[in-house]
Amino acid sequence: MPLTNFDSFAPFYDNDYRNYRDDIQLVVDLAQDAGGAALELGCGTGRVLVPLAATGCRVTGVDSSPALLALARRKAEQAGVTARLRLVEGDLRTFSLAEKGFDFALCVSNTLMHLNTQADQLAALRTAHRHLRPGGRLLVDLFNPDIPHLTAISGVQELADRWQDAERGATVLKWSVRRVDVARQLQETTFIYESVFADGRVEKAVLPFLLRFLWPSEGALLLEKAGFRVEELWGDCDGNDYTSESERLIFLATKE
Repeated sequence: MPLTNFDSFAPFYDNDYRNYRDDIQLVVDLAQDAGGAALELGCGTGRVLVPLAATGCRVTGVDSSPALLALARRKAEQAGVTARLRLVEGDLRTFSLAEKGFDFALCVSNTLMHLNTQADQLAALRTAHRHLRPGGRLLVDLFNPDIPHLTAISGVQELADRWQDAERGATVLKWSVRRVDVARQLQETTFIYESVFADGRVEKAVLPFLLRFLWPSEGALLLEKAGFRVEELWGDCDGNDYTSESERLIFLATKE
């Protein structure tokens, strides 16, 4: 299956995540504890990478979307962290940087799930492994698949969010429709962004994408197959133990 082109999400991406900072302190603590040279797989607009660079860490972000990377560069300039931040356009499964030996790598915000086959997910984990020093750590943050909930909302259109976009001068309504295929571990999601302007004009962007969710045991096996040792399995960004009721499925692993 072709991977999603995220350029079309760029006008909405930062507003989508405007209130979400749950993972930033965890990332900062782990990066600083590991040594400070960090690599993010799927850095988007720099939501995590720019604050991480602001703490003094030397960071590199890789993403396949030129439009998202352009926003990340602008945010880095505004934050005054361009000297400590490098952005690279690349495929998470195959990119190869001249620099190896990173202390810490991260793949958060369900990014690994956008690789919608097990083989692609394993390829990305192996790529992370190649770029880490021996003993370097990898953080992978996913949603915990709640099958009864995903099944109940399958095919239902929901109003997911609403905000004022000052830059575009519009009120944005965000609708979501999700369909789940449990047997294939796939969730097909469509976000519908309706931008309503002061003159009554309405622009609609219909943006579908596919997620392949993982079970805890499968995630651990993939990490082990990629050359990692799983150290921790958390259910949230505060480091609480994973349970079946957890919202998140977070792995902390070490390169062997």
